[in-house]
Amino acid sequence: MPQPLTDPGLQAERTELAWRRTQIALVVIACLALRGQSPVLMGLALLTAGLLWISQGGRYRLSLAMLRNESGDSRPLQILGTSVALVVMALIGMAKALATL
Repeated sequence: MPQPLTDPGLQAERTELAWRRTQIALVVIACLALRGQSPVLMGLALLTAGLLWISQGGRYRLSLAMLRNESGDSRPLQILGTSVALVVMALIGMAKALATL
């Protein structure tokens, strides 16, 4: 009987925890933007964190199914959209930080 290639639970759990940390970081960014009176950055951070929170359950179930079936049915547009949003927010945050120096 062949051994499974991966542990079906731990990889998906680590990925979910990483996304949760990202969401918490976005909420912290939103709070700092509120303190700095930047409503656009605050709104963008809260919107991105909310969208990540909503899509988290589906992403977790998809990860578990991919590991069980050893398939690669990923959602590249969702990954690309999230990555672009996070990079844009990081650039905005760095620009605001540099402006205060």
